[in-house]
Amino acid sequence: MLRLSSGLRRYRWAVFVAWLLLLVPSVYLAMSQSDNLTGGGFEVSGSQSLYVQRQLEAQFPEQGASPLALVAVPRADASFEDMNAAVADLQRIAAEVPGVKVVPPVAAAAGGRQQPPPAPDRPYVVTLQLDFNNSGAVDIAKQLRTKVGIVGDQAGQTQDGKVRLYVIGQGALGAAAQTATKHDIAQAEQWNLPVVLIVLLAVFGSLAAAAMPMLLAVCTVVVTMGVVFLLSMVSTMSVFVTSTVSMFGIALAVDYSLFILMRFREELRAGRDPAQATDAAMATSGLAVVLSGLTVIASVTGIYLIGTPVLRSMATGAILTVAIAVLTSTTLTPAVLATFGRAAAKRSALLHWSRRADTTQSRFWTRWIGWVMHRPWLSALLASILLLAMAAPAFAMSLGNSMLRQFDPSHEIRGGVNAAAEALGPGALGPIRILVTFPTGDADAPQSAPVLDAIHTRITQAPDVATVSPPVFGKDNRNALMSAVLSVDPEDLGARRTVDWLRAELPKLQTDGVRVDVGGPTALIKDFDDQVSAMQPWVFVFVCVIAFVMLLISIRSVFLALKGVLMTVLSVAAAYGSLVMVFEWGWLEDLGFAPLASLDSTIPPLVLAMTFGLSMDYEIFLLTRIRERFLQTNNTRDAVAYGVSTSARTITSAALIMIAVFIGFAFAGMPLVAQLGVACATAIAVDATVVRLVLVPALMAMFDQWNWWLPAWLDRILPSVDFEKPLPKIDIGDLVLIPDDISGLVAPGGDLRVVMKSSARLKTLAPQSIIVADPLVFNGCRPRVAQLAGARRFAGVGAGRAGGGATGVTQTVTKPVHPVTMWRGRLAVALDALEIASGAERSPAERLARNDFAPMETTNVQLPTGDRLLIPTGAETLRLKGYLIMARNSAKDYADFAGMATSMDTETAASVLAGMDRYYCGQHPRSQWVATQLIRRLADPRPEDDPADAFASADTDWPTVRRICLSVAVAMLEETR
Repeated sequence: MLRLSSGLRRYRWAVFVAWLLLLVPSVYLAMSQSDNLTGGGFEVSGSQSLYVQRQLEAQFPEQGASPLALVAVPRADASFEDMNAAVADLQRIAAEVPGVKVVPPVAAAAGGRQQPPPAPDRPYVVTLQLDFNNSGAVDIAKQLRTKVGIVGDQAGQTQDGKVRLYVIGQGALGAAAQTATKHDIAQAEQWNLPVVLIVLLAVFGSLAAAAMPMLLAVCTVVVTMGVVFLLSMVSTMSVFVTSTVSMFGIALAVDYSLFILMRFREELRAGRDPAQATDAAMATSGLAVVLSGLTVIASVTGIYLIGTPVLRSMATGAILTVAIAVLTSTTLTPAVLATFGRAAAKRSALLHWSRRADTTQSRFWTRWIGWVMHRPWLSALLASILLLAMAAPAFAMSLGNSMLRQFDPSHEIRGGVNAAAEALGPGALGPIRILVTFPTGDADAPQSAPVLDAIHTRITQAPDVATVSPPVFGKDNRNALMSAVLSVDPEDLGARRTVDWLRAELPKLQTDGVRVDVGGPTALIKDFDDQVSAMQPWVFVFVCVIAFVMLLISIRSVFLALKGVLMTVLSVAAAYGSLVMVFEWGWLEDLGFAPLASLDSTIPPLVLAMTFGLSMDYEIFLLTRIRERFLQTNNTRDAVAYGVSTSARTITSAALIMIAVFIGFAFAGMPLVAQLGVACATAIAVDATVVRLVLVPALMAMFDQWNWWLPAWLDRILPSVDFEKPLPKIDIGDLVLIPDDISGLVAPGGDLRVVMKSSARLKTLAPQSIIVADPLVFNGCRPRVAQLAGARRFAGVGAGRAGGGATGVTQTVTKPVHPVTMWRGRLAVALDALEIASGAERSPAERLARNDFAPMETTNVQLPTGDRLLIPTGAETLRLKGYLIMARNSAKDYADFAGMATSMDTETAASVLAGMDRYYCGQHPRSQWVATQLIRRLADPRPEDDPADAFASADTDWPTVRRICLSVAVAMLEETR
């Protein structure tokens, strides 16, 4: 990773160009990617329903063509003429669309009751026939919806508004789902993006740093959408892929870049320059991101075991999203940090509410982990009880599937279906298809009639069957088709029981190789649900094994890998329980989550695979950090405390972002997407808090050295992932780093710019300066109480408000000041002194020369952005201010001097100034040496300007300044004795 990061930094503009070339066409493709998506994809390979559907398409073109229908629903004031005109308009509209044919009422009634003529007291259905598959039916449905005036979820209507117009059927469901998905994504992103931005601003305190993950998220989603469009041209892709890509693209891209950016800023605080910090972040957090992404991808591939197009397409979308999120995070992030890293590390002075210390180790989390590890058994017991209580409702979970239920009850598609059910009967829209196959090809022969009659009679005895059509024979005369219209809705549980009954009873009538298969919409969904239920245990085993192997490779510990899998299982179980509580028991009905009779059958495997992968994200990030520390100290408790306390803030922030994204889709999405959002949000919340911050440290404290057990033979065969290779060490020497307790202060932008320019100018004016350690480098930054605080500070030397007292002695509580502001004051003093000393016209008082053997003392400091500067030491700044008093003798210099002396205490100031003669030399004997002259000036300050003018608007007074100067002069005399 170090070499990859170095190469990406070096060729960062090539990286930007490559991503731009990829992004531009992706934007175009993403804008139209939902056009090729379908609302179907529930077919199960090898099932009876799929066999019947294929035979219908091949042998019964009129029966097997994808059905669509137009529905006219009169309002209360409609007349016969209005209904007749509306029906005529619908027939005209259908005739205008190529490939669409209106089915006569008698033919449309085959197997069901015939519709009466249009009337103002009931809906009327115009049945259509088209020779397209489901994807083609969606395109036809879009044209029909546009022509009848359907907009969004609102029905069309005639010009006078007396008759509402609808388009229904499988293709119409797909078209409506595409429109709803676009609306839901837009609505969810209106919530997601601002909330994510607020969390990032709170975490980083910088707009530039917050913008980086947001831009990477947008890039991830757009590129993935473009790839999905290309795949949808050659394979079946569900409309739910769009929501999956948007949901996981935003969450994962932001999380991955957040991990890397947080480590980058941490390495800057450790003393690395921006380039070194980028490489270190990629070698640690970047590698963890790659491993996490591979784990998520491997986990989601378990969904392929189910083998249905809708789940396969959603898994494909999730895998593409994760892969591109990893790619953007590991290629774009180093390039971005190399270009804008300093801006990302800089805190904004405008974000006052986000000011907090960028501590490497959080004190709160250090104390928390200490408490947990001191009571590991109690902590683990309480956490386990909580998770098991959350998981318990999962045993009451009931599953079902309904494409129609994905729409709100007020949606036009449901209004049209309900109206059609009123006109034709509830089961007419989805009859059960019974296909009888005669291998001898004599389905219409007289000898086949007894078998068909027996089957027909038996079908009429099935529960909830209203009518059964006579047999219709296929083109090759090998198949006979009968349609059973139910008295219940095709998606009703009673319809599924009818399918079960028919599949159990009809095979008993098979003779001489005759085959009976039961299909139709109800059978299709039932076969799908049965397939999901049958394969879910295998998905569970597959995902657990994959997660265990990935953790084993990453952490190189059998126990930690096994523990990680078990903890994630508890998180998934808690997510299942939350689904039952929210969607079946209706605990959050007041928030808009309407109770459902059953959960979508696609949810359990999706939640299992996706949350397993997402939970491994935090598991790998936390445990790799713990292992990194353990390899340095060989102390498990210290490694756990350090790993959790340093990563808790990052994990919590990343979890908040993911939860916000998932909740946004939970409120804005269709029921399937809402269920996925709630489950993922719950799993992430539980995993990032109860599991990572309680169970993980508690269990690791219990097992101590057993945490790192790995058989020798396994150690030899496991691939290395470079976590055991230490980062290149850095020798910071006397480099000064801003400590954690004041890193939350924000450097004013003006001060930062002035300091950088002033430091560069100082190098020019004092090229012979030396670098020394400065114990006073942060003097005056932290809040303090001062008794002699009347002196007016020079800008950047101190800050505070003076309050007068009865004794005339002022007491002030100084406010914390950012070091950059302090250093600006020091540099200003140094530059003033150097400019005066180098001036051509100098008064006799200014004729002081710097001793050749005493060059200026400076300190090497590093800013939060990684920039390194030279500033005068605190002692040197005080000596330079003393020189300015000798050279200019102004009231302002005396006031600044008093502020400096107060901030470092009088004795320290006197000790520094008593040695000035080692740094400056005068033109006269000992009586005229610099220190002696300075004592005289300080003992009786007589500035050349009027102190009253200098202090007219100040919050201090001249008598206080004189008193401080006198105290320093007296202390200097004591030092010289």
